[in-house]
Amino acid sequence: MKKITPIICSVLLVLLMCNCTGKFEEFNSNQYQPPVLNSRLLFAQLITCMSSTEENPSQRNITFWAGPFGGMLTPTSSWSRSQHFYTYNVDDNWNKWSVDWYFKNFYPNYFSIERFTEGSGHYYALAKIMRVHIMQIIASMQGPLPYTQVQSGQYSVRYDNEETAWKAMMDDLDYSIDVLTSLMNTDSSFNELTTEDRIYQGDYKKWIKFANSLKLRIAIRISNAVPEYAKEKAEEAVAHPYGVMDSNEYDAYDNITTTNYKNGLASVNSWGEVRANACIVSFMNGYQDPRREAYFTKSSASGDYDYIGVRSGIQGITTDMFSTYSTVKVETKTPMLIFNAAEVAFLKAEGALKGWTMGGTAEEFYKEGIRLSFSEHGISGADTYIANKTNVPADYVCPANSAYNYSNSCKLSVAWNTDSSEKAKEENLERILTQKMIANFPIGNETWADFRRTGYPGVFPAYNNLSTQGVTKERQQRRLRFSEDEYASNGTNVTEACSFLSNGQDTDATDLWWAKKT
Repeated sequence: MKKITPIICSVLLVLLMCNCTGKFEEFNSNQYQPPVLNSRLLFAQLITCMSSTEENPSQRNITFWAGPFGGMLTPTSSWSRSQHFYTYNVDDNWNKWSVDWYFKNFYPNYFSIERFTEGSGHYYALAKIMRVHIMQIIASMQGPLPYTQVQSGQYSVRYDNEETAWKAMMDDLDYSIDVLTSLMNTDSSFNELTTEDRIYQGDYKKWIKFANSLKLRIAIRISNAVPEYAKEKAEEAVAHPYGVMDSNEYDAYDNITTTNYKNGLASVNSWGEVRANACIVSFMNGYQDPRREAYFTKSSASGDYDYIGVRSGIQGITTDMFSTYSTVKVETKTPMLIFNAAEVAFLKAEGALKGWTMGGTAEEFYKEGIRLSFSEHGISGADTYIANKTNVPADYVCPANSAYNYSNSCKLSVAWNTDSSEKAKEENLERILTQKMIANFPIGNETWADFRRTGYPGVFPAYNNLSTQGVTKERQQRRLRFSEDEYASNGTNVTEACSFLSNGQDTDATDLWWAKKT
């Protein structure tokens, strides 16, 4: 990415005079490294980047691109730049921030940790896990990215092709899993991050589960492109002694309750700039899904349902047009979802459907994912919901304007199809990814990736398609193109990166390496 000069707070220079703890020396090769506290403070900043707690990053990265592309949220702001995203006509001034923000905020802290730890030990292993989490989001947005060549202060470097980048991420996860597993096998009570780790309070066993779960997510993501490699890595993740996230006690949330941070989505929500997306609400309405009360506010508009979403991609939309429709039920101090066990269960379900060894059947993991999601939100009735063979996703009916109505492409009930036919298998894949979408609310990037990878779930297209780059309503936005700033600052390398794309064209309609091509 474009050249960024890392700025390290002056307080860190003072902290350099502090002494190391004994256990840090024990699990890092150089006992004379700079102090533990430096890495602790920097580690806390990495978490902030993972969850997008700040208002503007949350606005851009959760609401404006992932929200509509994943059928989760509909931006309703009346100013122009935001509207470019969800009409498939992405404005470059904001397109660049979807990637640049992660680079600018993550890498300076990451490379500071690398320097303080001399590239070894448990803090470095944790930083690598978090790096993979951030970079897999970027790779899923744009495709090729600088990964193996990036160094401290040097971001205008050659890009990796997608296969190289994704496999390098796998290698980093394997490294981190090995380091933390060795540490836990040596001293299972080791903990130096009780305060700074807002996700797991320094519980490294949970971080190992997180890393294995991320490994499984990536394996599923790239399974169309490298099926045998993906199978191998997925089975490794599930078979690891510490395993994957298989209970809600391992859910990864940024627990901001006792910090000065706010839930970024709550801030955007309070501005009146976001509503529940018509897509996910229509699915849940049809299923009479009791999780609606945990996700959305009730609408005061007239209509057949208490919950009404808004179609994304309405040109000229304003905050007043749908002010009575459902919005997100979120408070200033609501913990921010990063990764949950329900998603992991659905990943295992899809893996089992492919014939991979996941430790159970696809049906078992599908039902487990639903139960975990219900439990995560304190909702009862999961077994009744799972067994329902009657309810199907609802068509969207807009009380304000029937022009925005939409016929839902999904006609499947929640109940698993026990038939062994290929048709049943395909239907069950759609079921898995539909319930995965619902369980992942309000994080839309995984649903957007699933749609591009498989065609499921049936994400509603933008009402107005204003793309100038060949995006169609049928296939929808396929990626985010490289920014104009990147061409200006790193032109030779980004031009080479274009040659790595599936059709050699840097457009929003170009399929990524792992995506379904038809």
